[in-house]
Amino acid sequence: MVMSLLLALTAQPVRAADQASEAVGLFVQSCLKHVEDARDLREWIKATPQLRQFPQQQAQAFLEGKRGEVWSAENDAGLFALVLFADDTCSVIAQQASADQVSLVFSEYVRRKGLPLDKIGDRREYVRSIDQREETYRSSSGHILYEVVLITSKSPRADAQAILTTRPNR
Repeated sequence: MVMSLLLALTAQPVRAADQASEAVGLFVQSCLKHVEDARDLREWIKATPQLRQFPQQQAQAFLEGKRGEVWSAENDAGLFALVLFADDTCSVIAQQASADQVSLVFSEYVRRKGLPLDKIGDRREYVRSIDQREETYRSSSGHILYEVVLITSKSPRADAQAILTTRPNR
């Protein structure tokens, strides 16, 4: 459902590691880097010509009844969406990306950069008969405390195989 708007576009076969790296890279450059200031994120979006804003009607599929804006970030690695909700929650959605690779690439980035994020949850469950893993991190310092949630699925039936989200605790 969420990604059905993007399914009309066909991407060339790409390595799973590339898709995971692109999804995490977009997430780190947008949502994570600007988690403390949504105005900075909006300026970054305006300065990034590769992002194309979805019309409000199409954006609703990603917003699921909430207020916000959605941008398409398609490249050779695949189809991605950047979602900024009115409450400054920010998500990157990847149509296809290896669940294991997304988790690995993100955790390696956190370790390499020494980010003040502590993993506080890691659970697996089935939602609508689709496997899903939810990893939760919480910031331990900074001006604004926040959570990072990675939701991944290995199922080709999943609307999206990776959703990476920052949730500022304001």
